Amino acid sequence: MSGDDLVVEKYFKEIVNGFYVDLGCYHPIKHNNTMLLYQKGWRGINIDINEFSIKLFNFCRPDDLNLNLAISDKNGEIDLYYQKKLSVLSTIKKSQSDLVFQGKIKKKKILSQTLTKVLDDSKYKDKQIDFLDLDIEGADFEALKSLDFSRYSPKLISVEILPENMDVNNTDIQKSDTYNFLKRKNYQKIWSDVFSHIFVRNL
Repeated sequence: MSGDDLVVEKYFKEIVNGFYVDLGCYHPIKHNNTMLLYQKGWRGINIDINEFSIKLFNFCRPDDLNLNLAISDKNGEIDLYYQKKLSVLSTIKKSQSDLVFQGKIKKKKILSQTLTKVLDDSKYKDKQIDFLDLDIEGADFEALKSLDFSRYSPKLISVEILPENMDVNNTDIQKSDTYNFLKRKNYQKIWSDVFSHIFVRNL
């Protein structure tokens, strides 16, 4: 949406068969940060809480593992807040839905798993992630915490960091839990847009 995919593709220009994990993948082509990598020969896991999104991925990108579930720091059923079957705003965070939705908010249950469990249960178990993309409407920090960095340690991470109360005039990400978590994990920010930020793992 903001050129994130071009930054990512340039970073991995020498790698033709890498492994990505895309959380909040939304659409296989539109506003997607892994489509260019897929076209180069990369494969990976796409996850979204919208069932229709995953149907689109199964049709357009059948060589990927496409999963309709939520990623959080716990396994089991949790609440999903939404308004229509395909939306970039659907979320598992009640506080986020209250901030951004206009009109009636719908709620239903969805299976949640930690990112580590998803990887451990897949053919990619113990495979290092080249690119991790997170855009899950306020739940990104919990998803990051659910990953075993000692085994999966992504080389590059693109993550959405939303300002408090969605105030775009208050976007000091260095105060955010996500920024400081990644800093402790030895990551350095190399690119930013309003909400999306790209971090590289220091060697």
